[in-house]
Amino acid sequence: MLRTRHEATEVLLTDSGTSALILAMRATIPVGATVAYPAYGCIDLTTAALGANVKVRLYDIDPVTLSPDLDSVRRAIGRGVSAIVVAHLFGYPADIVGVREIAAEHGVPVIEDAAQAAGGRLDARSIGSHGDISVLSFGRGKGMTSGSGGAVLVRRSALEQWAHRARSMLGPGRTGGREAAALAAQWILARPMLYRIPASIPGLRLGEMVFRPPREPRPITSTAAKLLGAALEMDNNEVRGRRLRAHDIIARLRPNSRMSPVRPIAGGESGYLRLALLDTKGDAAALPSVGAVRGYPLTLEQHPQLRTQLAPGERAENGALHLRDRLFTAPTHSRVYAKDLSVLIAWATAANPISVEQLSPVAVA
Repeated sequence: MLRTRHEATEVLLTDSGTSALILAMRATIPVGATVAYPAYGCIDLTTAALGANVKVRLYDIDPVTLSPDLDSVRRAIGRGVSAIVVAHLFGYPADIVGVREIAAEHGVPVIEDAAQAAGGRLDARSIGSHGDISVLSFGRGKGMTSGSGGAVLVRRSALEQWAHRARSMLGPGRTGGREAAALAAQWILARPMLYRIPASIPGLRLGEMVFRPPREPRPITSTAAKLLGAALEMDNNEVRGRRLRAHDIIARLRPNSRMSPVRPIAGGESGYLRLALLDTKGDAAALPSVGAVRGYPLTLEQHPQLRTQLAPGERAENGALHLRDRLFTAPTHSRVYAKDLSVLIAWATAANPISVEQLSPVAVA
């Protein structure tokens, strides 16, 4: 099913999306080579760079769309890279078509990081179908989840033999078993009003950017592989619901609202893993009791673990800095009920900063 949905000639199932990205970089560039990364994104990008042992250059992100700034991409490639990673943040399609046109001028392969992009589409094709090689994630919190796991999707004939060799080297997967329990816990605690329970436990470090050191990639567990089949069958309904809830919030926003929605690029349809909102005045507060939280608090340049891999002189530009300071995200999944949605709407549409005590529910059709 993954092969058909994402137009791949080979699919390699792994233990995580991070492992998939490590393998994708190993497949396309030599150890010690340089890859272009978005300057703003998940800390797992740092883990993957360390695991693949590559140097990193940075390109900027347009805060209005969460898509690569193509002028910045051109500059980053011009400074010398062997590959470029394009990440679709929070389910919003990145302009990978534009990036591929620039990359092709320099003979640079494009690695598509679709870990957060379940359900998204670009030019009527599933996100995860556009790179020379693409990666998916099925971990907890992803739109299409089996509790753990990832995938490398190959399209170039030159990489098909690599995929066969990599599958043999990974060997058989473990049985697993914890994935089902983890998914059950996620389903219960996904209720925004219940999020405050685990969020109040310091040891869980929810809402933080937690660095996990790289480890050698492994195959997906047999339990996760079985759960993945069910997740694929349920995916369309879940995506449809996420879009409805996201559009409901967006439709209520006004010019004087505190939050402004990030807009998908032309030809793109977001899967809304999270609804991305920009604080228009710079003084909004998160509302974790309903899952409305700040985006990533650091640019990639600021990850201390990436410093050894960062190419000299690489710095985050204005778009990434704006996202670091102004981006918030809100939940859209099926455990967001009408009461939660009404509070999220009141929070996002308020003209002035407000506390949870000041929120009055908004009627939701």
